[in-house]
Amino acid sequence: MEQDWGSPRFVADQFHRWYQGNARSIPAPTEIKQREFAFLQFGGKAMFRHIGFPDEGAFRRYLSESSPAHSYHSSSYYQRPDADMAGKGWTGADLVFDIDADHFDLPCQHEHDKWKCRNCGAEGTGKPPEICACGKAAFEEESWLCEHCLQAAKHETQKLLDILIQDFGFSPANELVVNFSGNRGYHVHVRSKRIRGLDQSGRREVVDYMLGTGLKPEYLGFNPRAKGGRSTLADGGWRGRAGRALYDYIASADTQTVKDLKLGRKITSLLVNEKEKALTILEEGHPSMFLKAVGVGDEERLMTDLGRIMEIAVKEQAADIDTVVTTDIHRLIRLPNTLHGKTGWQVQTIQLESLPDYDPLTSAIAFRGGEAKIYVRHAPKVRIGDAEYGPYSQETIVVPMAVAMFLLCKKGARIEP
Repeated sequence: MEQDWGSPRFVADQFHRWYQGNARSIPAPTEIKQREFAFLQFGGKAMFRHIGFPDEGAFRRYLSESSPAHSYHSSSYYQRPDADMAGKGWTGADLVFDIDADHFDLPCQHEHDKWKCRNCGAEGTGKPPEICACGKAAFEEESWLCEHCLQAAKHETQKLLDILIQDFGFSPANELVVNFSGNRGYHVHVRSKRIRGLDQSGRREVVDYMLGTGLKPEYLGFNPRAKGGRSTLADGGWRGRAGRALYDYIASADTQTVKDLKLGRKITSLLVNEKEKALTILEEGHPSMFLKAVGVGDEERLMTDLGRIMEIAVKEQAADIDTVVTTDIHRLIRLPNTLHGKTGWQVQTIQLESLPDYDPLTSAIAFRGGEAKIYVRHAPKVRIGDAEYGPYSQETIVVPMAVAMFLLCKKGARIEP
């Protein structure tokens, strides 16, 4: 039936069986008595929240019995987690970061994502425009994922971890936890009493640092009146990070890319015709020597041009995080080792040393046994495990349960008798 896309009753039954067999091995979050929990059931539109558990046993029994589609816990610590927001008694919160490929602009999104304007029916691929040509901004969106999306999300996560460890000094063994979200990205939790009491403005400053917000060349050693010194590429913090970002950008930018920036004639000539000289200066000399190599001229224009290049370069070194999540001191975040109702995959905690080789399309698969017969209205090609499936369009197929559950959870198919 048209209304049964996703076959929620079938999916809910599969989730229930999984939780009955696996809930007893799901660890509770640290300091469970101070955490708020929230759950969304299949077919339900309202989230059940303001839930507290006295111990790990009660927590696991709830998962086994209710088998939710989506499970969350608070990044915050409360005196009374089961009270309403006004009565909870906030005592602090972990610092959490959300990296989601849905926020990126990736070429692969034009292969598997689609949109349609609810007003005029215009269609397109990738992300919808902010406003349709008809003047409206209401769209139906169909979002999928692929290994390219997930690899991009992992790359951003690794950049974030590098900043947290190298610049902030957090211990990778004792203060950082990385979770695959169960869908398109990763969550990073900083559990340290050093940051637990940070308010929203303090967390906003952390976000600005992660994004490299407000960095100007003159703050990073690019001063035309400086008398020289050593290279800053090995320096800590953004001084060294921005220098390395500029070095990498100049090394990789082709002639047309530089010309498209429409910079001044002298700096364009240096980057196009004397690239190796520019790189050697950054590698061996003080950043001010880079400016001297451009030559005398309009100093204000030169610094403006350099600022434009630095902005592009810094973006490659910054971590592309969801800023709202990090600044929210009452945030609910996915509960590790539970199931994600939009994929049927498991939210997984990953050891930091294992992250480079971690493959969610193999490791996070929860439903591994059996097959199912489904009718697929539309699905792009996707790799699950070691095999690729699809693309499918208006066809009945018999596939492994892992594939069926993914397509059902994405509302791209329905179960067939």
